[in-house]
Amino acid sequence: MSCQFDSGCSSEDPPFAFVIWNIVPPFSIDEEIGEQPRYYRKIIILNQKAMRSLARKLLIWPATLVLSLLAFRLLFGRDFRLPTTTLVFHDDGDISTLDNSHINSQQDAGPPGPPVYAAGMYMAGQRPRNESACRWYHGLPDVLSYPPSRLTWSSEIGEKSPYRVLPFVLLGAVEATDSLPQVTLSTHATADQVYGIVELARRWEGPLSLAIFAPGLDAGLAVVQLDRACRCEPAMYKVSVHLVFPAGRPPALSAISRIQGDCAASDLQWRQAETERRKRRMTYPINVTRNVARTMANTSRVLVSDIELLPSARLASGFMEMVHHRLPKHGVVFVVPVFEIESNEQPPATKRELLAACRAGLAGYGPDASRRFVCPHCQRFPGLTRWLIRPDPGRIRPLIVTRREYPHYRWEPFFICTMFEMCLLNYHLVVLDGAFLVHTPGIKRKARKINTATQEFFRSHERRNARIYQRVIKRLIKRYPINRRCAH
Repeated sequence: MSCQFDSGCSSEDPPFAFVIWNIVPPFSIDEEIGEQPRYYRKIIILNQKAMRSLARKLLIWPATLVLSLLAFRLLFGRDFRLPTTTLVFHDDGDISTLDNSHINSQQDAGPPGPPVYAAGMYMAGQRPRNESACRWYHGLPDVLSYPPSRLTWSSEIGEKSPYRVLPFVLLGAVEATDSLPQVTLSTHATADQVYGIVELARRWEGPLSLAIFAPGLDAGLAVVQLDRACRCEPAMYKVSVHLVFPAGRPPALSAISRIQGDCAASDLQWRQAETERRKRRMTYPINVTRNVARTMANTSRVLVSDIELLPSARLASGFMEMVHHRLPKHGVVFVVPVFEIESNEQPPATKRELLAACRAGLAGYGPDASRRFVCPHCQRFPGLTRWLIRPDPGRIRPLIVTRREYPHYRWEPFFICTMFEMCLLNYHLVVLDGAFLVHTPGIKRKARKINTATQEFFRSHERRNARIYQRVIKRLIKRYPINRRCAH
């Protein structure tokens, strides 16, 4: 047998070359080949061949490693260089620990150029129609009038919630949506982000449920954007909308004109500084709005997402075709991978387009680049390498079945169905191939400097969230059997 020179072999099991030199005296091979007896010659020639073979191996293996690194570099582009830290491989070869520090230099350089994408830009120059594709309620979009009995509370907290919900200010055409793929895209937004719904309605084939945080006059900004969207994008007939607001700040319409502007709505977007939420420094109740959008869906299958995440083409119909042929068992959720692309590139619609952007170094995984600094593991999903290597299958299919356990216990996937509770319930997560979400309008970069007042504002809410989180965790631990692999 043989072992490597630097592997710490014992004297009782020496390397092959040492065995040869123990049998043959320490003389030059060239000198002794013609002078030693035949059995010595065979040993010396054998040793010479072994040394040549070893030399070839020492040259071949480094060359193979270098060529492999170059192949991966060419295949995945700048955003997928091999990290310098230790990689931990599972039996199936998936990378479970991956450092993202190699991306920092590219991101610190700032955005590469002017953006080519904005919500509704595809309708630039088009004038709004007189007729609306939406079904309005409560007197909207002209006035807002509703009885107090129409208000509800968030589903998780109930009457103790500081927020109120006015459901279905817009109601998707039920008779028309019955023929659509029966999986709802539920999403949420602040008043200044509402126009992003046109992009989702355009891509998503099924019904959509949108919850808007609209305190006070922010409701007016939301309504004028929805009105513009309903008179510009015919696919808005699939959208249902719900308003969420603090109990002391009910929605009210503002005097923003609904006449000016084309269907790109550049006159209505990017008004974050004017919102009441910003002026009053209100926190955004993201879990409340997310739960409202999810619970108001009229289908049994729901994809919970954000308004800045565009789904790939035919995601809804492709998913329904997959589950039609493969009925899922109880305790299974389907995970849609999230990627991001530079703002000067059009968001990809297919996996083929996404992989081309990845190879060019224009796209990467994760919904927001700041998480690569603050939370680099949140969107690193199991099977990432396999997903990127496999070509576009032309349909949606399962890639890998996993759980949110160590080493992926901090993974925060977007799924069709709280992750810690799902782990305790032994839910299986099925990562889908051929389907993805892409973050728009480009890669968010972490702010270089944050003033002291803003830092303290965030810290106070972080401390409050931490206390609530610990209470929830303790309650779940008491409710379910202990599973130490479900770290929180």
